[in-house]
Amino acid sequence: MARTMAEKVELRLKDEKLPGERVLYGVLAFRIGGVRTTMIGGAAGLAGAAGAAAMAAITSRGRAAAPDVPLQLPGRIIIALTDQRLLVFSVGGVIVGKPGKLLHSFALDQVAWVGEPELIPGVAQALRVQIGIAEVGVLAFEHPRLQVTEGRNMIKRLLRELPQA
Repeated sequence: MARTMAEKVELRLKDEKLPGERVLYGVLAFRIGGVRTTMIGGAAGLAGAAGAAAMAAITSRGRAAAPDVPLQLPGRIIIALTDQRLLVFSVGGVIVGKPGKLLHSFALDQVAWVGEPELIPGVAQALRVQIGIAEVGVLAFEHPRLQVTEGRNMIKRLLRELPQA
């Protein structure tokens, strides 16, 4: 039976998990513009992360501000949510994506704000997400068409898991 991405993240983390940590989600994503580039060969582009903080933020809990600097990401990534952290992995495996190298690990209390996910319509449909990480920058990515629902659910769960101010 095929493993879910969350199960693949669980296996990948084995010795790197924090005490009692549970993996809640693992979802394939692309850097901003990556879905379009992959789907229709358009030019890649980074969204204006400077405008991300001005987006209608779902949450802001009075934590330290996130600089308007986009985090550098490879073309394809796996975003994982645990009950303690938000993780970003490179994608290992060519045909079947699995979590590769752990690129970023942020404790949930580092999340300064979560922008309202934006559905990008069209052939290269994507769910664009921007998350402000205190004292680090903006984690900006998009989920492709087949991961839109899972991505939306992960963001809702992230909001529920965030520590209250």
